[in-house]
Amino acid sequence: AYCLARGQYTQPAFTFGIISDVQWADVEDGTNFSGTVRRCFRGALGVLSDAVAWWSEETELAFVANLGDLIDGRNSKLGQSATAMEAARALLQRLPCRVVNCIGNHELYNYDREQIDALLGTAPTPERRTYYSFSPSPGWRVLVLDSFHESVIGWPAGHPQLRRAQATLALNNPNDLKSGDSWFRGLEGDQKRFVPYNGAFGNDQLRWLRRELQSAAAASERVVVLTHAVIAPEACDGTTMTWDYAPALAALRASGVVAAVICGHDHNGGYFLDDAGVHHLTLCSPLNLGREGRAFGAIDVYEDRLELRGPRLKDLLPSRPGLATPCVRSRAAHALPDEVIQLSLR
Repeated sequence: AYCLARGQYTQPAFTFGIISDVQWADVEDGTNFSGTVRRCFRGALGVLSDAVAWWSEETELAFVANLGDLIDGRNSKLGQSATAMEAARALLQRLPCRVVNCIGNHELYNYDREQIDALLGTAPTPERRTYYSFSPSPGWRVLVLDSFHESVIGWPAGHPQLRRAQATLALNNPNDLKSGDSWFRGLEGDQKRFVPYNGAFGNDQLRWLRRELQSAAAASERVVVLTHAVIAPEACDGTTMTWDYAPALAALRASGVVAAVICGHDHNGGYFLDDAGVHHLTLCSPLNLGREGRAFGAIDVYEDRLELRGPRLKDLLPSRPGLATPCVRSRAAHALPDEVIQLSLR
C-alpha cells in the first residue's frame, strides 16, 4: 500500500539516520558464540557503505545515530582493530552531517575509552562524559546514554567502575564467567542479563538521566533516547538489557516526555510500545544478512508521530505486535521507494 507523501501536511521537526551493530571484520562469515546464528562480517561493511550512500541522498538530515559495535571484537585478536576502524570511519566521514556514536561492547573489546573517544567522539562534553544531551530542533532533546558505564570491559584494573561491575556480576551470576560456555546456567528470566557482554548505567548516570528528563518536562520538550544495550526487556530476547534497566525504565516512563528509546545489541531486533506510550526500537544488525540486507534507515520526527523509513524495513526492525505493516512512499531523493511505518505519539 502507498502512504501519504512525506510532509503532505507538515514538515518534520528533524530527521536522523539510524544503524547499529555493523560489527564488521575482514574475516570469513561465521556464527555467534553458540554457533546458531550466521554472521556476515565482510558484508556488514558493504551495508554501511550502502547506508552512507542512502543517507547522503537525504537533503535535511540532522545527524546519523550509530548505536554502537561499529567493528567486531575479532579484530582485536587478529591485530586488525586499526584497519577495521579506519575503513568504517572513512565511510561515515563521507556524510554531510554529524554522526552520534554510542559505545558498544565490541568497541570496548578493541580499545580503551580514551581511544574510543579519540576515534568516535563518544565523550564530547567539557566534563568528558560519555552520556550527554543535545537539541536537534526546538522542542526536542536527544539523550545519549552509556550502557557500559559500569562494566567489566573497557576499564583499567582497579578502576571503581570495574570494581562495581565485578561486584554486580558476583552477586547475580554464580557461574564461571571466565569461560564462555556456561554463563547462563541456572539463570532464569531477566537474571540472564547479568553476563559480561552487558553493563550498567550506574547511579551517577541515572541521577543525570532523571535531571535531564525533569529539565525537558519543564521546557515542554519531547525526548529521544539513544543507547546500545536495551532498556525494555520486551524489546529484546531477555539477555541484552542493561543490568540496571529497571530504574532507567521507571524514570523514562514517569517523565511523560519520552517519545522513543532506540537501541541495538540484540541482533535480531525488537519492538515494544509500553503503557506510557514510549516506543522501544531495537535495531537488527547488518551482520544478519550482509550485502543482501538493508539494515539501516531514518526517522522523521513530527509533533504527533515518528515515521520510520528505510529501503527494506524488515531487515531493520522485525514485525512485532502493535507495529504497523510498512507502506510505500516514493521519494525524489531515492531511486527506489521508501518503506514507512508510522509510530503515533501521545
